[in-house]
This record gives sequence, structure tokens and C-alpha cells, in this order.
Amino acid sequence: GIKRGQRCGMAIDHYHRYKEDIQLMRTLGCNAYHFSKEQHQQLSVIICRWYLSYVYSSLYWCWDNGNEEKRIFIDTENISFPENFLWGTAAASYQCEGPGDKASVASNWSEWEPAGIKRGQRCGMAIDHYHRYKEDIQLMRTLGCNAYRFSLAWDKIEPIEGQYDKDVLAHYHDELKELHRQSIIPMITFHHFVHPLWFEQRSAFVNSSNIEIFVRFVIDMFREFEDECYMWCTINEPEVYVSGGYFTGIFPPGHKSQANEASLVLQHFLQAHIEIYDNIKRIARQPEKHSIGIVKDIFQFDPWNPLNPLDIYASHILDYAMNGCILDFFRTGYLKWTMPGSIHRTYVNARAPYTNDFIGLNYYSHFLVRFNLFKKPPFEILHHQDNSGSSLMTDMAYPLYPEGLYRACIRLKNELPRIPIYITENGIADRYDDRRHLFLRRYLYALSRAINEAHCDIRGYFYWSLIDNFEWAEGYDMKFGLYNVDLQTQERTLRDGSKYFQYVIQKYREKYEKKNL
Repeated sequence: GIKRGQRCGMAIDHYHRYKEDIQLMRTLGCNAYHFSKEQHQQLSVIICRWYLSYVYSSLYWCWDNGNEEKRIFIDTENISFPENFLWGTAAASYQCEGPGDKASVASNWSEWEPAGIKRGQRCGMAIDHYHRYKEDIQLMRTLGCNAYRFSLAWDKIEPIEGQYDKDVLAHYHDELKELHRQSIIPMITFHHFVHPLWFEQRSAFVNSSNIEIFVRFVIDMFREFEDECYMWCTINEPEVYVSGGYFTGIFPPGHKSQANEASLVLQHFLQAHIEIYDNIKRIARQPEKHSIGIVKDIFQFDPWNPLNPLDIYASHILDYAMNGCILDFFRTGYLKWTMPGSIHRTYVNARAPYTNDFIGLNYYSHFLVRFNLFKKPPFEILHHQDNSGSSLMTDMAYPLYPEGLYRACIRLKNELPRIPIYITENGIADRYDDRRHLFLRRYLYALSRAINEAHCDIRGYFYWSLIDNFEWAEGYDMKFGLYNVDLQTQERTLRDGSKYFQYVIQKYREKYEKKNL
């Protein structure tokens, strides 16, 4: 189609000689230059922009109506929850009880203090919930709660192997009676990061022979409290215990980058969960009345740069190690744990898909992952908001990310269909109480959307936590509580930012009370 059959060929090779040509423009006195990109280059730019727009619209909602491109307004008052929904708070015995009636209690965490705790803090008396449980249960009632998730203190109950402390067992009977008297449904967790020191000294969950010891304790506790509780969490966040204790070293026993130990502990936790489930269903007088589930934390691991295949690869590897492999195990019975440059471990148990009556979901936020060849494994986790689309940070140095709660619920629905979900933890560390109200509005909106739009079978929400408590390696610096506590006087005070939680509970209680008149 060209005169005399000519071809463009090298043309004037402006691609390589652009500097020389620009100098010619300057010689002429030009101050502007109009040029076009190749069509395929323009198409690539268009595709990249579309992809980024798609990714960010999926990952981030436009909360404040400030995005000129989308102009989406989210009405956080547009929420709805089922009639029999459980509204509660959550706690772990070590973080809130204190030593009880003993001067001290020896556990893996008591030995970890104070060297492993920020600013050398100790848990000490904590918020003395052990003695103030009646007062604290009344605070739950004031909020309108009808459920409470807490853990049994194995270190207090069995301070010496094979010897149960009857006074501590009597204490938990009294606490359960008070919960029932106040019409609050208990949900008991058997293991929430803490166990007796003698168990830790036997290598805890690294040693496969210790699974039997833990399962024996759980069966005995089920028999003890069978008539007072019908909802049971076997193990809290096994992957967090594993990563904190055997990778990052911020939890006891403080080992770092020990992939073999980490994978063993994860396998043994999952094995223990299955044995606990099967044993309880076997020995329960009315097995159909008892619901048993594991508690899974989900932090999404999203790529720092969604256009960088190495960031995408790194985020996928980390997400699978922390989330996907466990969900796959409970769907297929096959565990495949792997980390680049370290060990690969597999474990098969055909019973796994049948050992959860519910899944407990702990959700807080997400992380961003960037590939880094000079790290081992070859990635780094970014905790800040520079590339996360959020300008609101919690005191725990991760962003408010309610979209992630919605994503996590949908993921559980898709990967473990027909298994009900309880939000067993969700909360914010907010020392100045200037973000808690916004946190609650946004996360409860995301939860409502998961229930009503995505049709996730979510049956309850437990805020973490009722009162400020000892936040593991962070000590007392992180203020998660709906109630502030003065650690000197133990006085509890409802925070202003917590009143929205109370408002939502009362709103739906009144709605269904009127409906049932």
C-alpha cells in the first residue's frame, strides 16, 4: 500500500537518536514537541490501568466518597443482622485473669517474661478478671451482649502434671453459672497460646507424644463442663502460635526461622484438633448439642505491586503457608506446608473435612508483601499504609481494613462451604479512642454485607476485647478494650468510641423484640 513498494524500516531512527533530535529542536528555538506512542504501547498502558483499577476496586472500598472516578458513597448505617445472632466479646485467660489465688503460675508465657515483652513488662495481676468476673459479666450485659468467648487456664488447672486444682475448677463452674444467670452463652477455648511450664519443658507441640497429653486434658475438661457449655474452640490460631514461636521468635519458645519445628507443630495441632473432635462426639451424652470448631486467623497477604509478578508470587506463597494450606486441609484432608528455601511437609488425615461444626474467624487487617531476593525466604512483609489505600492506622501498625473481613468471610464460604462462621475476634488497638467508633462502623458494615449480599452463614460476632488486657509481646501498651482499665485501681470505664457497638446490639434487640410481640 506504499508508493513504489517502500517500507518504513529504520525510519530516521528517532528511537535511538531522540537526544540528538531534541537538541535540534532547541537549536530551532522550540519549546514544545507533539509526538505519539505506538498503538501497542498505548494498549498496554490501557490494560495496566484497567487491571489496577479492577484490583484496587476489589481490595479497597471508597469509604469517604472522595474518589472522583468512582463516586461511591457507603452508608454504614445500612446494616442488618439475623434475629438469633450472637453478640459478644472475647478474652484469653492469661491476658485478663492474673494468677488467681496463687502468688504466681508457671507457664510458657510466665517464663517468657519479661525479656520477651515490650519494655520488659510482666502480665502480673492483669485486669484481675479471675476475681472480678461478676463485675465484668455485668459490663457485658450493659453492652447488651448475649455471648462470651474465653479460654480455660490449663496452667492454673493442671500446675503439676496429672494433678487438677479443684479450686480452679470450682472457679470456672462459678463463672459459667454467672454467665447463664445473666443469659450469656459461653464459648470455651481449650488452648489460647498458653500451657503449663512442665508441658513446655517436654517440648510442647514439637513432640508428637505430647498430643496425647493435651487431648487427655481437653477430654477431662469437656467432661467437667459438659452440662454448662455447648460451644467449644479446640485451638486458637495455630498458625499464629507457629509463626510467632518458631519463625519470628516473638512468642515462646522464641525460636527463629525453624521451619522443621514450625511445620511439625502445625501438623500436631491439626492432629490434636481431629482427635479432640472425634473424642468429644464419642463421649458426649448428647453429641448433637455440642458444636466444636477450630479458630483460624486470616490476615490477607496482598502483593505490594499488583503488576509485579514477583510480588504476586511472594504474596501467594506466604498466603498459602499461613492460610491456604490449613483451609485446604479441612476441605481435602491433605496438608501441604511449604516455604521456598526451607522444608516441605505433608500430612494426610481423611477425617479432617468432617471435624468442624463451625469455623472461628479471627480478623484484624492485611499485610503487603514485596519480593526481596536478599531475604530468606525471599520476601518482606510491609505493615504500613504507603501502598495499601488506607490512611488510617491502628496502634498495632497495620491499617483499618474492613474490606478484608468481607473478603475473609467469602473465602471461608467458598473454601469450606456449608460450615457456619463465627467472628471469634475482631478489634482495634486505639490508645486515644479516636478511631474505635469508625472501626466499628466500618467492620460491622462489612460483616453485614457479607451476610446479606454474599450470603455467608455468619452466626455471631465477638469483639476483642471487653477490657484492655495484656497484649502478649506488646504488654499493656495496646488498648483493645471497649472499657478502659486503670491498672492501679482496676476501675473500668466505657470508652466513648465503644458506644456504637452498644447502639447496634440494642437496635437489633429492640427490632426483634417488637417483631415477636
